[in-house]
Amino acid sequence: MPPFTHLEFHRYGIGLVPEGRGAETAIYVEVVPGSSKPLRSCTCAASRKKTCDHLKDLSRAVAEVQKTSSVLVWEAKFTASVWHRLAKLFYEGDQQAAAKVRVQRIEDAGKHLVRVTSPAGQELALYLEDSAAQLRFLERTGKVAGEGVFDRAGLLERLALFQATPDERAFAKAGMRTHRQAWEESFWHRLAYHCTREYGTNGAKSGTFHPSIDQESGRFTLTYRQADAAPSGHPVVQVTVPRDRVRAALRLLAEIYPEQEDLAIRPIPLQSILHMSEETELDLIAVRPMLRAIQASGEARLFSQEDLQKFRYGNLVWLKELNLLAELEKEGQERKFHAPARLTLARSQVPGFLAAHGADLGAGTLVLDEPLQRRRIFKTYDRLAVASLDLEDAMERSWYWLAVDYGFGSQSISLARLLEAKREGLPYLEVAGGWIDLNAPAFRPLDDLLAEETKEREEQVRFSAGELLRFQALAEQPLELSAPAGTTGADILERLLHLAPAAPFVAPPGLATPLRPYQQTGVDWLRFLAENRLAGLLCDDMGLGKTLQTMALMISLLDEGGGEPFLVACPTSVVSHWRDQLHKHAPGLNPVVYHGPQRKLPLRLRPKDVVVTSYGVLRRDGEALSAIPFRLAVFDEIQQVKNRMTQAWQSASHLIAQVKIGLTGTPIENSLADLKTLFDLILPGYLGTDHAFEERFGNFGEKQGPDQRLRDLRRVISPFVLRRLKTSVLDELPAKIEDTRTCPLSDDQVKLYRDAVDGKGAELAAALQKADEPLPYIHVFALLNLLKQICDHPVLALGDLDRAEEYSSGKWDLYQELLQEALESGQKVVVFTQFLGMITLMQRQLQRIGVGHVTLTGASTNRGQLVDRFNRDPACRVFLGSLKAGGTGIDLVGGSVVIHYDRWWNAAREDQATDRVYRIGQKRAVQVFKLVTEGTLEEKIAAIIDRKRQMMASVVAEDDPKLAKIFSREELLEMLRGV
Repeated sequence: MPPFTHLEFHRYGIGLVPEGRGAETAIYVEVVPGSSKPLRSCTCAASRKKTCDHLKDLSRAVAEVQKTSSVLVWEAKFTASVWHRLAKLFYEGDQQAAAKVRVQRIEDAGKHLVRVTSPAGQELALYLEDSAAQLRFLERTGKVAGEGVFDRAGLLERLALFQATPDERAFAKAGMRTHRQAWEESFWHRLAYHCTREYGTNGAKSGTFHPSIDQESGRFTLTYRQADAAPSGHPVVQVTVPRDRVRAALRLLAEIYPEQEDLAIRPIPLQSILHMSEETELDLIAVRPMLRAIQASGEARLFSQEDLQKFRYGNLVWLKELNLLAELEKEGQERKFHAPARLTLARSQVPGFLAAHGADLGAGTLVLDEPLQRRRIFKTYDRLAVASLDLEDAMERSWYWLAVDYGFGSQSISLARLLEAKREGLPYLEVAGGWIDLNAPAFRPLDDLLAEETKEREEQVRFSAGELLRFQALAEQPLELSAPAGTTGADILERLLHLAPAAPFVAPPGLATPLRPYQQTGVDWLRFLAENRLAGLLCDDMGLGKTLQTMALMISLLDEGGGEPFLVACPTSVVSHWRDQLHKHAPGLNPVVYHGPQRKLPLRLRPKDVVVTSYGVLRRDGEALSAIPFRLAVFDEIQQVKNRMTQAWQSASHLIAQVKIGLTGTPIENSLADLKTLFDLILPGYLGTDHAFEERFGNFGEKQGPDQRLRDLRRVISPFVLRRLKTSVLDELPAKIEDTRTCPLSDDQVKLYRDAVDGKGAELAAALQKADEPLPYIHVFALLNLLKQICDHPVLALGDLDRAEEYSSGKWDLYQELLQEALESGQKVVVFTQFLGMITLMQRQLQRIGVGHVTLTGASTNRGQLVDRFNRDPACRVFLGSLKAGGTGIDLVGGSVVIHYDRWWNAAREDQATDRVYRIGQKRAVQVFKLVTEGTLEEKIAAIIDRKRQMMASVVAEDDPKLAKIFSREELLEMLRGV
């Protein structure tokens, strides 16, 4: 776009520059909030009666602009320009309003420069080019007056006034501004606008930026040089970068100017800088000249707090003596070495020195004396030997005295000695041939044992069953078991480490239904947990018979003897399901339903009694139930008590049971913390404190690829989590075909969608960008739900279902096509949606075309009858269910087509609902349709869900729980941007 110096631009408007201050102002706005027509306006009196000369001049100018680029294209180019992106960074670090900055014209070597400072006197920018563009800069910032000066700042304010959105007008009435207005009125925005207008938007072709540091003040600046005949261009403007935005600014510019050497950041951590003075005597090592110190006055002054602060930029520091940007250590972290007068390392210092300068050793820039060259730093071990002592009563007491030895080549050292060294705070333990690095990842399990306050005697360590399994899971080498002569019960330890019960499962008479092979494996694993008084999560895929495996465990435990009853806590909707399943599959057990207003427990519970209650009753009657000792406590759909702050979780944690088992197909729905909460319920203390867990496992998020923390987590939980997939264990299960179908918004939907986004979307996105403020979850999810309703059908958002025929919906049309196709092919259809209003519309349509159907929502009381009718009645062709009510506790194998009318927030809930149809007993291939509206947040939700599903596959392979995480601040912003 040519300069067009007689025009000014703001958002989607153009203004004709007035001939002087107080002169008439003509503007043209292409997109006016709340109107479908462009706006033309002039302040002169003549314009009230006719098209004035100013508007005519402006129309001709607009036509010229349109020949090269529309105002809409200008706004997009400006937003994408390097100036805009840089200014946005500076604004985040220093929000200076344009009206409050001060300017001063100074003379330097015959040239006039303009210095811009903050109200406090700190320099923000220096305009170096003495030209007409400099005067326009002053006019645009409103910092110049007099004859021959144009009121460009006033014109920009008038353009902004006519383009204010309803929210911005409402804020103005309250004496406030939106985040967007504050940004547009800032000095950085005006500077970016001016430089983009004057010097172009095409990045490196227009000019280049060059960083520099003032050696006296430490001020970090970027000088923009416009491209011309000179080798490096001529300097135009110099800006001061806010200190905490230096790294971000350099990274941005390095991305745009990848070949420019002075923009590259290669910070060296201070800990890796071997700094010595010229006077340092080297009698232990010889260091090449390239590593010698160049700071004559010594390290103490170089790194003094005062000197360091002057050249600090966030976590970077400029070391002018070394001519490099170095990266500061974490707050409070001491440097490993200081410049000594004589570099003679104590024996205890040698391993740390070698570890810190391993790269220099490898490169040959650091040379060691001969004795040190033969010493090693052991970061791992070759073998791990475990000697079992007398374990005859180990199963009764659930702990073991073991002698554990780590092997390093031809030598070994006991675990007891390593724990002692860790307890003393030693970073290294000296052994023959070198030192063991006690902080290396291979020795991380030692920290877990110390946290458990593990007891030791002589060379033996006491392990609980859980501690030993965790120790084995994290070991770098397999445990080599040995049993000294004369000991008994060594097979107990071997069974524990192999997760095996005392004997394979044999179906008892009290179990009426034969088990499949994989179910027998599952029962053996459950029996192993019960024999060792441990706990676990059975996380088999939906439809693989978790309930049946649990009942088989109960029958097995009953046959072994014991006087305590069993307990099952579950959602209210499946209390009757458990009762019926116990009668059908385990007649040897007696279900005692403890539910409803007239609930009452027998005075005495028998060993074969299974108390079946809901989480709601558990919450209210937790004290009474916690007074009863149970042989086994089962938590079905345990993810429903994943919040430790709820009374249901508290009541469940107080139950007394020898063994606690959780059943779920989706153990983690929202965050990794869910897993920690469930383990704290069934196996308290196993995963440590919340802080330790978060520090060790809680920050890898959705990172793809191998991650040691990820692998450690999988190994730690693996003994206590069993997961099998239908595709792996059911050869007879037919295929499942998943298909995402997209559709466009109708004209009715487009208008409603845009109104919703313009009204609240920008405001919420601005709020989300403020990382230091709480997330406005309530308002964000209210907007997202409204947008999802618009995508489903306009009348949902309008709240008037009776007017459905007056509005069109792209998704509704697609749904009817899929439904008709499925019905004509003779299949039964299961439809899930999260909106009850949508179910009402579907019911009306099915009644109108005469198709038999059933509907299940949270208000349905006869769930079993509805499910039976759909599965057994040929005339019942369609099952309509709310995702929450119909997604658990039922079998819908009569259907073979599943339609997810709208997408839920995570894949786990959708998969759980789909598996109501795709489970044992299904004879037909299952076709799953997921409906997504194009160009809306539904596409972004689908993309995020798919990304999470890929992350889950890499984190939790088969035999592990699925992980999912509800949307982060960045994901919420992703959904709001551009919708």
